[in-house]
Amino acid sequence: MLNYINPTFPIFGLTISWYAVCILIGVVIAVWLGIKEGRKLGISSDFVYIGLAIILPSAIIGARLWYVIFNASDFNSFAEIIGFRNGEFVGLAGLAIQGGILVTVIIAPIYCKYKKVPLYRALDIIAPGLFIGQICGRWGNFFNRELYGPSVSAEWYQNFLKIFGDQMYINGAYRHPVFLYESLLNLACLIFILVIRRKDKKYLHSGDMIGIYLTWYGSVRIFTESLRLKSGVSEPLMAGPIPVSILLSIIFIIVGVSFLVLKRVLGGKEIKGKVIFPSEVKYAQLLDKIEKEKFDTILFDLDGTLLNSQEWITKSFEHTFQKYRPDLELTDKDYLSFFGPTLYQTFSKFSDNEDEINEMIAYYREYNVAGYDDNVKLFPGAKETIKLLHKRGYKIGIVSSKKKDLVEHTVDLFNLGDYIDLIIGQGDFKNPKPDPESLLIAVSKLESKNTLYVGDTLGDMKAAKSANVKACGVLYSASIEDLLLEKPDYVIKNMAELPLILGE
Repeated sequence: MLNYINPTFPIFGLTISWYAVCILIGVVIAVWLGIKEGRKLGISSDFVYIGLAIILPSAIIGARLWYVIFNASDFNSFAEIIGFRNGEFVGLAGLAIQGGILVTVIIAPIYCKYKKVPLYRALDIIAPGLFIGQICGRWGNFFNRELYGPSVSAEWYQNFLKIFGDQMYINGAYRHPVFLYESLLNLACLIFILVIRRKDKKYLHSGDMIGIYLTWYGSVRIFTESLRLKSGVSEPLMAGPIPVSILLSIIFIIVGVSFLVLKRVLGGKEIKGKVIFPSEVKYAQLLDKIEKEKFDTILFDLDGTLLNSQEWITKSFEHTFQKYRPDLELTDKDYLSFFGPTLYQTFSKFSDNEDEINEMIAYYREYNVAGYDDNVKLFPGAKETIKLLHKRGYKIGIVSSKKKDLVEHTVDLFNLGDYIDLIIGQGDFKNPKPDPESLLIAVSKLESKNTLYVGDTLGDMKAAKSANVKACGVLYSASIEDLLLEKPDYVIKNMAELPLILGE
């Protein structure tokens, strides 16, 4: 037989508990699965990570407090409550999952409301995570030699549980491994919901996962608690003749079943002027809807959106006007109006002579190109965002009113060529933005089904709307007030926020 397993092990001078390792493994798997399904539900990975950072510590505190409340006689000081004994940290060996679940159920709706994420979608990725946490966490009980049941014969133990060695030999007898029963039963339900959310198109609705979880967990807990109570351990708190642990499990079942029923009966209906349960949507239909609405193509304007070139462009205009219109006084607002239109459109406002206009354009370009490489730079996060979106499989294009060869030079200058699928610049279209022609050409060439155009000017937003594609305005735009007049579909403070809109 195997020797008993020490519940802790040393590493780099620290004492680590196997219980903590089991919990950590559960968290990693739950987060990975949550991000994977979250993308299908239009939920960004940041939502999952930030939610984890808020909910997990709160749930651990709730689980610890629930255990402490019902085992108060085991603790003599606050230090012992937070895991210290005799001045040494020994870990949080006592955690009651019911407290963690209650805290999660309270915090999750608040977090979803703040982040403006549909609650049902969030619950559909939280429920599998709870199952995974319990599946892995129960093995922490194995290392701690906790959560066991009544005694079994040595022969039965040898036949079925020999692999556990003497780890389940507790208080003079071999014991039912209740931790194993709960872990396997939860694994069975996890597999069930992972299968039905892909296969079932008739009965499973968005939000059902948490109802299934509460119902199943409550049922399993009644079974395992009944076995645990037969092990000889005392139940610290009773509600009349019923142990509180079993009573709470019954409540979970009632809440889970009621939730599944009421959301179907009352979904979308107003009660005293309020809709308590959102309208019912089948899970498969929701996935199909999100997939159809998901952007497959992201088009970017260049100057003022990806490229921080305002100062150099303004200086190039100043240089040109100093030669051709030295007495002309232009304001900052005037210079801002030059962003977006073509050079011909801009200079034709100041001259009726075609030859002079072309001369001004050539003079501007010669000066601008000469100092271009040393005076322009990408906005923070622009390259990283493009690389990420390319990695995620989005088709990426740049649609600019700038001469195409200079756009191509810019792409090469910042080593973006491997991530850009299409460049549209002056020479590819007749009518510049706000006319939608340039965007429509890009959409056609990329065979896009659902496109998002990111720009920084009013003309960008108008072109997107006219091309029937979604518009995203950057809030670092030099002409932000004009841009917002067009009411873009989305706005971002910086390029790093763009993946959040896309659910990445």
